[in-house]
Amino acid sequence: MIRRKIDKFMKSGRINIFLLFVLLALLFSLLTKLSRDYTQTLSMDLRPVNVPEDKVIVKDSLQKINVTLSTYGFKLIRYAVAKPIIDIDFSALDNDETYYYWTQQREFSKVVDQFDPNVRIETINPDTLKFRYDTNAVQKVPVILDANIKFSSGFDIIDSIQLEPDSIRVIGPSILIDTVSTIKTRPLTLEDINSDITELVDLIPPDNVQISLSDQQVTVKAKVEKFTEGSVQVPVIVKNVPEDTRINIYPKTVEVIYYASLNEFKDIVPNSFIVECDYGQTLESDINFLVPKLSKKPDKVKQARLGTKRIEFILQ
Repeated sequence: MIRRKIDKFMKSGRINIFLLFVLLALLFSLLTKLSRDYTQTLSMDLRPVNVPEDKVIVKDSLQKINVTLSTYGFKLIRYAVAKPIIDIDFSALDNDETYYYWTQQREFSKVVDQFDPNVRIETINPDTLKFRYDTNAVQKVPVILDANIKFSSGFDIIDSIQLEPDSIRVIGPSILIDTVSTIKTRPLTLEDINSDITELVDLIPPDNVQISLSDQQVTVKAKVEKFTEGSVQVPVIVKNVPEDTRINIYPKTVEVIYYASLNEFKDIVPNSFIVECDYGQTLESDINFLVPKLSKKPDKVKQARLGTKRIEFILQ
């Protein structure tokens, strides 16, 4: 009889409504409890920040702290599941030759600031921490760029490629960093370049994990412009001619072929260059002609060459 009534109740569909009300009641009860304030002590890891670059914190000295906090249940569950890591700012700590010292009295507010405003920190235990450290050496070394840059036809770099920074600090035990003279970049490959270059490139870290770098990347910069080729006739100057000797040369001018940007092209004139022949060198070499050399060119000219390789001369 009772069995028949239970079966009838189950088949009537009223069981679904009953279970729904039970579920809602449990959910309401849970929400009510989680909305209340609770106090709990959690063990939290520490993370060193702002450690001076010439110092290294010994890993086995990094401890945990027990933080007793009060907040409502939802927030407490979040902190219990994903415990926050407490940042320890070493730039603000006192130290001696062996240890940095953290005290609750001085640093309490900084711990509080790392939690949400509706979380109340009751206590922190222990109230004093000691962090053992070693001292590193610091050495500044130049950065060497490893680059393969190909330009569009007629384009080139004005001046030279700049690195920012062009040197970095290498930090580590003296015996190790004394062997580091340069730091290279990872290869940078650029093709068909026809505009200014601004690229971030990674540095290759030293193999030894005890050595660290002050920077992990550098910026590669270069000003790129359209270039063209031009030429001018420049008078030849003969130097080191004895006072009692007079010579006549041919040709008296030589062609200087240069490569410069379009923006600078109009400013280049013959007296921008100096072409010289060394008569004394000719006598020492026992040859019967002079060898012209380009002894001066403007900085704005990227490349220059002479159209004549020899100058004939006659003694008078």
